[in-house]
Amino acid sequence: MLPNPLDRNAPTEATCAATYHADLVPAFAFVFRVEATRTRFTVYAPAPDAYTINSTYRLTICDPGQLPLFLPADDAEFLRHCLRLVEDRWHEAIGQADAGTTRPEADRTADPGHINLEPSPAGYRTIADRLRHERDRVRRLRERIDQLLARLPNPDGDPS
Repeated sequence: MLPNPLDRNAPTEATCAATYHADLVPAFAFVFRVEATRTRFTVYAPAPDAYTINSTYRLTICDPGQLPLFLPADDAEFLRHCLRLVEDRWHEAIGQADAGTTRPEADRTADPGHINLEPSPAGYRTIADRLRHERDRVRRLRERIDQLLARLPNPDGDPS
């Protein structure tokens, strides 16, 4: 048993410890050391310079239905900013749809050759529910990115 169980949602660091030419594969073998688990594993690559000895890499294992997304930290910060803007816009649209649920239905008839597209209060409720679903989805994605960014070391060396 590991002394400190790993958080399966957090990437683990692995250091490239050695390399050799694997004749039977044929490929170049890179042996990685994972200090957190005191284990080693081997990765095969077609190029001899795919990894550098003594360099640290992030190891991510995910479920088959998930997609690891590798972004530079500044791109992830920008993505978080964009998601926050989308979340805010969904919030505004939900407010407008909620206001529509209290509006009385328009008694006006459409002009000849035109259609009146004003939703009914029930239609506005349906719209608001769908917008809430989308806003919540965007919020979950932003919160996941928040968690990942919080795990990055501070480039200034400040632990705060």
